[in-house]
Amino acid sequence: MPLMPELSPLLLELSNLIEEAGRLAVESRQSLVSELKADGSIVTNGDRAVETWLRPRLTQLAPSSEVWGEELGWSAPGPGGLWVVDPIDGTSNYSYGNPLWGVSAALLVGGKITMGAIALPDLNEIYLSEVGAGAYLNGKPLPMIPAGEIKRHQLVSAFDGAMDRIGRNQFPGKMRTIGSFVLEGAFVATQRLRGMICCREKLYDVGAVVLINRELGADVRYADGSPFVEANLMAEGPITQPWIVFPKDSGFSLVG
Repeated sequence: MPLMPELSPLLLELSNLIEEAGRLAVESRQSLVSELKADGSIVTNGDRAVETWLRPRLTQLAPSSEVWGEELGWSAPGPGGLWVVDPIDGTSNYSYGNPLWGVSAALLVGGKITMGAIALPDLNEIYLSEVGAGAYLNGKPLPMIPAGEIKRHQLVSAFDGAMDRIGRNQFPGKMRTIGSFVLEGAFVATQRLRGMICCREKLYDVGAVVLINRELGADVRYADGSPFVEANLMAEGPITQPWIVFPKDSGFSLVG
C-alpha cells in the first residue's frame, strides 16, 4: 500500500504491523475455533493469535511501553507509553463470515492518544492517524468531517449500552448497529455514518477511533457535554456514561 511521505516512520511501521495482523486474522478464520467467554461474548483462536503476535512487536516500536489488550489483559503504562489493542473487534461478525470487523491499536503517551491504526481486512482498508498529522485511508488523507446538525435521514450508529441509557427517542438521524465499534468508527471518519453514540466500551476498543476522528474535526465528548478525557479511562473498567463521536456543531446534548 503506497503511503504519504508526511507520515512518521513510527506510524509507517505501525501501519505494516496492523496490516499483517489483519492478514493473520483472515488466515486464522480458515481453521476457526470459537468459544464463549464468561460474559457471553465470543472469542476465537483468531483473537488470541492476533494479540499474541502484536504484543511484542508493538513494544519493540515504542521501547519501555506496555500493552493492554482485550484478550490477554490489562497493563499499567510503561515509561514509553501504553498500547491499547483490540485484536478483532466484531468477533461475532468475524466468526460468522460477515466482513464487518476490524483490528485496531493505539498508543497513549502521558495519558493522551498519540497514534492509532485500524485494519478492515475484508474491506481492504487501512486507517492511520497521528496527533497533528490528520488521518489517512489507504495512504490518502481523509477530508475533514463536515460540521452541522445530523439530519433525520442521515445514519448514526448506536450501541446497546447507549440505547439503554439514553432511550431511542433521543437519538438523532436513522439508527444503525453494525456490530463492530472500530468499523463504525472508521465509517464515521469516511462519513458513511454521520456519527456514533456509545457506552460501556473500554479504552482498547476506542483508542484508534477517537484519534482518527479527532484529527478530522469530530466532536468527541460525553453526551452531556463534558469532555472525553482518555487519561481517566486507563483502568480496567468500561466507559460508564454515554459519549459521542459527532460532527462539530451538531447541537446534540442530553442537558436540558
